[in-house]
Amino acid sequence: MIFEYFVVHERAPKFRQALLSKLASQIFKQEDCSAEKITLVLTDDNFLLDLNRRFLHHDYKTDVISFNLGERGIIDGEIYVSVDRARVQAKRYKVTTEAEVLRLIIHGILHLTGWDDKTRSQKLRMRRRENEYILWFQRMSRKR
Repeated sequence: MIFEYFVVHERAPKFRQALLSKLASQIFKQEDCSAEKITLVLTDDNFLLDLNRRFLHHDYKTDVISFNLGERGIIDGEIYVSVDRARVQAKRYKVTTEAEVLRLIIHGILHLTGWDDKTRSQKLRMRRRENEYILWFQRMSRKR
Protein backbone atom coordinates (compact mmCIF):
# COMPACT_ATOMS: atom_id res chain seq x y z
CA MET A 1 0.00 0.00 0.00
CA ILE A 2 1.22 3.46 -0.86
CA PHE A 3 0.77 5.89 2.04
CA GLU A 4 1.14 9.60 1.45
CA TYR A 5 1.10 12.06 4.34
CA PHE A 6 0.89 15.83 3.96
CA VAL A 7 0.82 18.42 6.72
CA VAL A 8 -0.39 21.81 5.50
CA HIS A 9 -1.34 23.23 8.89
CA GLU A 10 1.42 24.90 10.88
CA ARG A 11 -0.02 23.79 14.24
CA ALA A 12 -0.60 20.15 13.33
CA PRO A 13 0.74 17.54 15.75
CA LYS A 14 3.77 15.60 14.58
CA PHE A 15 3.26 11.96 13.65
CA ARG A 16 5.80 9.63 12.12
CA GLN A 17 4.65 8.70 8.63
CA ALA A 18 5.89 5.12 8.99
CA LEU A 19 3.78 4.61 12.12
CA LEU A 20 0.68 6.10 10.49
CA SER A 21 1.24 3.82 7.51
CA LYS A 22 1.43 0.80 9.84
CA LEU A 23 -1.77 1.94 11.54
CA ALA A 24 -3.59 2.20 8.20
CA SER A 25 -2.31 -1.23 7.14
CA GLN A 26 -3.42 -2.73 10.46
CA ILE A 27 -6.91 -1.27 10.12
CA PHE A 28 -7.32 -2.49 6.54
CA LYS A 29 -6.10 -5.95 7.56
CA GLN A 30 -8.42 -6.16 10.58
CA GLU A 31 -11.38 -4.84 8.59
CA ASP A 32 -10.64 -7.33 5.77
CA CYS A 33 -10.14 -4.64 3.12
CA SER A 34 -7.53 -4.01 0.46
CA ALA A 35 -6.04 -0.58 -0.08
CA GLU A 36 -3.84 0.42 -2.98
CA LYS A 37 -3.14 3.97 -1.86
CA ILE A 38 -4.04 6.26 1.04
CA THR A 39 -3.43 9.99 1.06
CA LEU A 40 -3.74 11.73 4.42
CA VAL A 41 -3.83 15.53 4.64
CA LEU A 42 -3.80 17.50 7.91
CA THR A 43 -5.24 20.88 6.97
CA ASP A 44 -7.57 23.62 8.22
CA ASP A 45 -11.27 24.43 8.58
CA ASN A 46 -11.44 26.48 5.39
CA PHE A 47 -10.08 23.67 3.24
CA LEU A 48 -12.55 21.13 4.66
CA LEU A 49 -15.43 23.60 4.39
CA ASP A 50 -14.62 24.01 0.70
CA LEU A 51 -14.49 20.23 0.18
CA ASN A 52 -17.74 19.82 2.13
CA ARG A 53 -19.49 22.41 -0.03
CA ARG A 54 -18.11 21.27 -3.39
CA PHE A 55 -18.35 17.51 -3.08
CA LEU A 56 -20.87 16.76 -0.33
CA HIS A 57 -23.10 19.85 -0.73
CA HIS A 58 -22.95 20.60 3.02
CA ASP A 59 -22.47 24.20 4.09
CA TYR A 60 -20.76 23.67 7.45
CA LYS A 61 -17.36 22.97 8.96
CA THR A 62 -16.46 19.37 9.67
CA ASP A 63 -13.57 17.53 11.29
CA VAL A 64 -12.78 14.79 8.77
CA ILE A 65 -13.75 13.90 5.21
CA SER A 66 -12.86 10.67 3.41
CA PHE A 67 -13.15 9.88 -0.27
CA ASN A 68 -12.71 6.45 -1.82
CA LEU A 69 -11.59 6.91 -5.41
CA GLY A 70 -10.92 3.20 -5.93
CA GLU A 71 -12.75 0.70 -8.05
CA ARG A 72 -13.66 -2.97 -7.81
CA GLY A 73 -13.28 -3.23 -4.05
CA ILE A 74 -9.75 -1.82 -3.90
CA ILE A 75 -9.51 1.32 -1.78
CA ASP A 76 -7.73 4.37 -3.15
CA GLY A 77 -8.56 6.77 -0.36
CA GLU A 78 -8.09 10.38 0.54
CA ILE A 79 -8.56 11.53 4.12
CA TYR A 80 -8.66 15.21 5.08
CA VAL A 81 -8.50 16.19 8.76
CA SER A 82 -9.15 19.71 10.03
CA VAL A 83 -6.58 20.47 12.71
CA ASP A 84 -8.68 23.53 13.64
CA ARG A 85 -11.74 21.33 14.40
CA ALA A 86 -9.52 18.84 16.22
CA ARG A 87 -8.18 21.58 18.49
CA VAL A 88 -11.71 22.73 19.39
CA GLN A 89 -12.91 19.17 19.97
CA ALA A 90 -9.81 18.28 22.02
CA LYS A 91 -10.66 21.06 24.45
CA ARG A 92 -14.30 19.92 24.63
CA TYR A 93 -13.32 16.26 25.24
CA LYS A 94 -10.38 17.18 27.50
CA VAL A 95 -7.78 15.34 25.40
CA THR A 96 -4.69 16.52 23.57
CA THR A 97 -4.93 17.81 20.02
CA GLU A 98 -2.68 14.92 19.00
CA ALA A 99 -5.13 12.40 20.50
CA GLU A 100 -8.07 14.00 18.72
CA VAL A 101 -6.27 14.16 15.37
CA LEU A 102 -5.35 10.49 15.75
CA ARG A 103 -9.01 9.61 16.42
CA LEU A 104 -10.07 11.56 13.34
CA ILE A 105 -7.47 9.79 11.19
CA ILE A 106 -8.76 6.42 12.39
CA HIS A 107 -12.34 7.58 11.90
CA GLY A 108 -11.57 8.53 8.30
CA ILE A 109 -9.90 5.18 7.60
CA LEU A 110 -12.86 3.32 9.09
CA HIS A 111 -15.20 5.21 6.77
CA LEU A 112 -13.08 4.02 3.84
CA THR A 113 -13.53 0.43 5.02
CA GLY A 114 -17.31 0.80 5.04
CA TRP A 115 -18.10 1.88 8.60
CA ASP A 116 -20.95 4.35 8.96
CA ASP A 117 -21.99 6.63 11.82
CA LYS A 118 -25.39 7.93 10.84
CA THR A 119 -27.31 6.41 13.77
CA ARG A 120 -26.58 6.51 17.48
CA SER A 121 -25.81 2.79 17.62
CA GLN A 122 -23.47 3.07 14.61
CA LYS A 123 -21.67 5.97 16.28
CA LEU A 124 -21.20 3.97 19.48
CA ARG A 125 -19.90 0.91 17.62
CA MET A 126 -17.55 3.07 15.57
CA ARG A 127 -16.26 4.85 18.68
CA ARG A 128 -15.46 1.51 20.33
CA ARG A 129 -13.59 0.42 17.20
CA GLU A 130 -11.67 3.72 17.12
CA ASN A 131 -10.66 3.12 20.75
CA GLU A 132 -9.27 -0.32 19.85
CA TYR A 133 -7.08 1.17 17.13
CA ILE A 134 -5.97 4.05 19.35
CA LEU A 135 -4.72 1.49 21.89
CA TRP A 136 -2.93 -0.41 19.12
CA PHE A 137 -1.28 2.81 17.93
CA GLN A 138 -0.20 3.70 21.47
CA ARG A 139 1.38 0.25 21.95
CA MET A 140 3.23 0.57 18.63
CA SER A 141 4.39 4.10 19.54
CA ARG A 142 6.00 2.81 22.72
CA LYS A 143 7.94 0.12 20.83
CA ARG A 144 9.96 2.57 18.77
